[in-house]
Amino acid sequence: GEIKKIKRAPIRKLDSPLDTEMYKPVENQVLLNQVMDFYHETLKQSPEGLEYLEKRGLKNLEMEMIDHFKLGLANRTLCYRLPARNRQAGKKIREKLQQLGIYREKNHEHFAGCLVIPIYDETGNVVEIYGRKIGASLRKGTTFHLYLPGPHQGVWNFSALAAAKCKEIILCEALIDALTFWCYGFR
Repeated sequence: GEIKKIKRAPIRKLDSPLDTEMYKPVENQVLLNQVMDFYHETLKQSPEGLEYLEKRGLKNLEMEMIDHFKLGLANRTLCYRLPARNRQAGKKIREKLQQLGIYREKNHEHFAGCLVIPIYDETGNVVEIYGRKIGASLRKGTTFHLYLPGPHQGVWNFSALAAAKCKEIILCEALIDALTFWCYGFR
C-alpha cells in the first residue's frame, strides 16, 4: 500500500475568556465576575453538569434556573484558555486568580470538578462562590463542598430577600436545597 500524508489543520489557542491585561488590584472584582461568566457558559454546554442537576432533581426549570442564578461548572478548562504560564500575561493572570482564590498554588482550579453557585451582592458583583463536586469517581477524602478562601459573604437569592413582595423567607442549610425550593415555585 501507499502511505498518504495527512494534512493537519494548524493548532490554534482558544481566546481567553478573561481580560489578561488587568494588573490593577481594584479590578479584581471584574476578574472574579469574568471567571463566573466563563463557568456559567461552560455549564450550559456541559452534558455532565446538566446531568448532575437532573440527578439532584433540579430539572423542571433547568435553563431558567441556570441563567437566573448564573450557575456554572468548573471543568478544568479555564487554564487552557489563559495565556501560557511562561508568558508575562499568563503569569500575571494566574497570580491574580490565586489571590482571588480561583487558582491554587499548584496551578490548578480551586473549584475543579464542581458545580459552582455564585453569590452576588446587591450591585451584581460576585462576593462568594460555592462549589459542589459532581464527579462519581472521586478520591477517598475529597472535600465535596468548597468556598472561596476567607470569610463567607453575601446572601444567596438577594433579590427575593430585597423584594417587598416576599412575606416569608425559607432558610436552607445548603444552596442546592434552596435551588430545589426555587424549582418547585418557592421563589
